[in-house]
Amino acid sequence: MLVNELLDAEVGANLTVSTETFTLNSQLPIHLEGGVQNRWFFSEEGLFLSVNPETEEMLLFTQVDTELERDDDIIVEGGKDYELSYEDRGTVQETDGDGPYSADDELEFSDFEAGDGTRIRIVTNTFNGEENAYVGRVVIEEDILANE
Repeated sequence: MLVNELLDAEVGANLTVSTETFTLNSQLPIHLEGGVQNRWFFSEEGLFLSVNPETEEMLLFTQVDTELERDDDIIVEGGKDYELSYEDRGTVQETDGDGPYSADDELEFSDFEAGDGTRIRIVTNTFNGEENAYVGRVVIEEDILANE
């Protein structure tokens, strides 16, 4: 599925991302401080797909329910070290569907990357202080299929 097709997907759409079932539960346009707009998609199955329409980078995440070991710019999860690779903040412009964040929420997030390319994203809602951690990896257009 092309990035443009994904951006046009509606809540309730049934997708397969890699081998995972992804029933689109909500989508959130996130306006980042640098002027870029990302789109975050959340599924009924607990998955989170982050899409940067400008670079066409797509990351598929699942929520981490265990406590992460943190030491400044390093996170240890599952015996693997992840180094800080990217930080940003943005505002949820609107919500379409039922997701974990609301319109006008300000989010700070940090990405940490392991040597094998897997990533951890820590998202903090600055409105209520709630922090969520996700582990994921890069996916490509060929990994995403629309199911009829």
